[in-house]
Amino acid sequence: MIKVLIADDEPEFRQYMVELVDWASYGFEICGQARTGVEAVELAALTIPQIALLDINMPAMDGIAAAEIMKAQNSDICIALVTGYSEFEYARRAIKLGVEDYVLKPFRKDELLAAMLKFKLMIQKKEEDATQAKDDAFFAKERLLNALITDGFETMEEEFLRFFHKLGVSVDAEYYVVASIEIDQLFQKWLKPHDISLWRFAVSNVLGDLDAPSAKHLIFNGPEGRIISIHCLDSQEEVDALNLHAYQLLIDYAKKYFRFSVTIGISSPAGHLREIRNAYFETAIALQNKLTSGVGKLIEYRHLNETGKGFGYYPLKLNEQVLSALRRNELDEVNGALLQIKAFISTNPTSVDLTYAMIMNLISLCLSHITELGGDIVAILGEDFKPFQHIKKVTSLDESFTWISLIFTKTIQHYSVQKMSRMGKIVKDAQSYIEENYADADLGVEQIAQHFHLDSSYIRKAFAKELTINVTEYMTQFRMKQAKQLMDTVDMKLQELSERVGYTDAGYFSKVFKKHFGLSPSEYLGRKDTADK
Repeated sequence: MIKVLIADDEPEFRQYMVELVDWASYGFEICGQARTGVEAVELAALTIPQIALLDINMPAMDGIAAAEIMKAQNSDICIALVTGYSEFEYARRAIKLGVEDYVLKPFRKDELLAAMLKFKLMIQKKEEDATQAKDDAFFAKERLLNALITDGFETMEEEFLRFFHKLGVSVDAEYYVVASIEIDQLFQKWLKPHDISLWRFAVSNVLGDLDAPSAKHLIFNGPEGRIISIHCLDSQEEVDALNLHAYQLLIDYAKKYFRFSVTIGISSPAGHLREIRNAYFETAIALQNKLTSGVGKLIEYRHLNETGKGFGYYPLKLNEQVLSALRRNELDEVNGALLQIKAFISTNPTSVDLTYAMIMNLISLCLSHITELGGDIVAILGEDFKPFQHIKKVTSLDESFTWISLIFTKTIQHYSVQKMSRMGKIVKDAQSYIEENYADADLGVEQIAQHFHLDSSYIRKAFAKELTINVTEYMTQFRMKQAKQLMDTVDMKLQELSERVGYTDAGYFSKVFKKHFGLSPSEYLGRKDTADK
């Protein structure tokens, strides 16, 4: 049993933690309860706990001070601070001082268990590392088991059989079924070798608990961060009876307690030790299919050939939609078409190879667009843009299409800046043209567009994006401004005034003027005369 010390100044909360979990069923025992940091330090010296749950805010000595003393007395102790929201940042900073984790109040059973099981794995890993360091046989066993799934096994077969015979383990069987277990995005989630090793150990450990390794079941660390499981079976009946439920339990357990997903590939039965390598390759192919099946799944190689029958490429009209929207810099339309393509692939399962081909086709559409416009792919998408390398790293359709959308987004943003700068120039030129020709009663969008050899809809769109008002509104604002200036400086009849600013109908001009300024021209002039006197 792993000994756990609890320290909290609230009796009710200590009791809550004691009763929240069936500690013994998970391999823990409560070795002491403390009310203060001082009591916690004293109890730790007496009982030597492996884990301590310390409330931050305790009288006499707070949890962080107690943690520092405990760490000085026993560097192997795992400590989690129990904290409220007001102390949250304080607890996070304490992790840098050597505290392994924190649990945020109020917490549920699964949240507390997640921290405790992580500690349990750390403790077990330390113990196993210490044992393995003294045991050369462990490393020899791992090396020989890995040889089973490489092309060098034939030259090592005699050594392999001799070694396992010496251990009293018979690996002779009629059939072998291989399972490869991947922690999804293992090398993206953790960068430190220690963390990667810890979580691989955790998954192996749980699998061992769910389906104990034996002479008939071998579990070991394989290449590419995978955990390999080999079942040695003596008859077709045993193959048929092989229960894969333990693997589904492992998937569920990792999701619930480790907060990450694992995907498992299962081979078809192999008939000889030398065929285990081919069986391993089948599991690798099965794992590739998480691109279409999704992560956190159990994927059997023998079922793969049942998918993709009768289904082909997505409708090519979607390519046309993507390209059309791309040329118009309409990101929402591009993403809408991408969602349709993703939905097609999701609902019409096909081979991984064809899925990769469809993904690369979409990337090619974008790259072709950049090339057609004379763009620099590296400048737009970045020096780290290596599509053939990246595509092999993605683990799901969601991840793939998020990546594709990002590529289109970068491209559209790049050309939108250029387009917007061009739009801005067109709007300024159009404004100048309006200001020079506002007295022309026939002035309108069509005349402006014709002058600049542009489509009138483009002029309207440019004004809406650059000024948030349309062309007619801009002309009206400028004409009213000019009319007011004339009324302030020149004495002229209403008809003449209206014609000077582009209106042939004085009555209509008056209505527009009043709507714009809240006064009719005559009312405005009347107020002006009164003010002048």
